[in-house]
Amino acid sequence: MDALFLIVPIGVASTLFVFFFFEKRAIAAKKLKESKGLPAPSVEDFYEKFQRYETLFNVIGFFIASYAISLALASITYNPSYGLTHALSYIFATTFIGTIIIFGMKLKKSILIQVFATFLYGAPHIVASSLAFLTRYIIG
Repeated sequence: MDALFLIVPIGVASTLFVFFFFEKRAIAAKKLKESKGLPAPSVEDFYEKFQRYETLFNVIGFFIASYAISLALASITYNPSYGLTHALSYIFATTFIGTIIIFGMKLKKSILIQVFATFLYGAPHIVASSLAFLTRYIIG
């Protein structure tokens, strides 16, 4: 369990770096589409907003990167004899700390943007980390 104090900060820092990389790509995609003169989507048109920010591509990219990071950290420190507690502690701690940091960074934005950004970090990260520890458990 002492390894958690090492891998949680590494996991949080690296996944936040990757998340902000994909968020920057999403903002760049939106600006590119606006520069082409495309009309702004209506308030109710969530599908168009997803396309404008290339949300699906960026979420998949973040998911794959989170999986790779978590698998690398699990391969280095996880021993199946630790049981499920070690894996769940890592998944919970990194997701909770990461969402708090993102939520805090978006305080000046609307509550919808705060919740949406934290969801786009938390949901893929939980699934990716869970699959990474499962992969490590099956392999190990």
